[in-house]
Amino acid sequence: MLAATRSLPTTLFRTSHVAVEDRFEAWRESISVIFDVTPSARVALNEFEASVHATHLGQLMVGDARFGAQQFARGKARAARDGLNHYMVQWYREGGFAGQHDSDGDMQVRAGDIVFFDMTRPLRTVANPSRVMSLVLTRTLCEEAFGASAETLHGTVLRSGDVLHGLLADHLDSLHRRLPAIDVEQAGAVAHATTRMLAACFSPAGRARAHAQAEMRAVTRESIEQYIGRNLGASLTPESLCGTFGVSRTLLYKLFEPLGGVAHYVQHRRLLRAFHSLTNPANQRLRVAEIGTRLGFASEAHFSRAFRAAFGLTPRDARASGGTARALQTTGASSIEYADWVRGL
Repeated sequence: MLAATRSLPTTLFRTSHVAVEDRFEAWRESISVIFDVTPSARVALNEFEASVHATHLGQLMVGDARFGAQQFARGKARAARDGLNHYMVQWYREGGFAGQHDSDGDMQVRAGDIVFFDMTRPLRTVANPSRVMSLVLTRTLCEEAFGASAETLHGTVLRSGDVLHGLLADHLDSLHRRLPAIDVEQAGAVAHATTRMLAACFSPAGRARAHAQAEMRAVTRESIEQYIGRNLGASLTPESLCGTFGVSRTLLYKLFEPLGGVAHYVQHRRLLRAFHSLTNPANQRLRVAEIGTRLGFASEAHFSRAFRAAFGLTPRDARASGGTARALQTTGASSIEYADWVRGL
């Protein structure tokens, strides 16, 4: 006798079961576990319709949703507050959206595209009327298949027409059609197979994106280094640098972490410039305090302490000795200045 199979848990939400004037609020309450939503100004609330048919496979949930035009958002505070530590993949079978991921990542998703989101990070989208197949995956399941690359994929889009997109879309379409036939005992294997398919199709895009991001960050840091070198006497606080280059404080700190941090880098550049100024005979008429002030040091005492810590002698001793090469060799600190000279050729 065959053992009875257990069907997967499913649930269905439809606004058509709610009074017309309450439909958007019912939808807002239904989707609030994931997104904050606001209605589109283009659509009258009494015309709004939405539905979600969801199926639970243990570590993977599949949803087939239809909805009218609206805005979806997960801000930093919301993402931190609700503790939703999952990944989401959405296949926009119809419709699409324009939006942003994180604070500066513009994105456009059109009908057919598949997009990857990390629900611990911010996103905001303005969606057209759409039909979307959504997969919500536990972090553990996803990272078993993706490894560390999963964290680089937030906002990554597989475009309709791409070969890997086509393979993944075929798999998702097959999964959607076969969901009613899958039982509880098979759910784990199906979830793992689907996640491995996601990894196979998204990971190449993630590697290319990570490489591009690394190149962009290298260019950004080089631009900031050159700016610092040209403006050593100006205010070079993290706030001023962020404002000048339009980067976040977090990114600024990451860029300069290999160099000991941005504050350390700025002071080191100032001290190197001070050393060269002090030992240059052309600057003999400049007082030590004046050189320090011109390079942004708050007082002669501060300048003297920092200089001695860096080079093992006071600014006055450096001027008296004129031993640029000896002092720089003892610190090994000439590489930054040398790099600037090479870039400036």
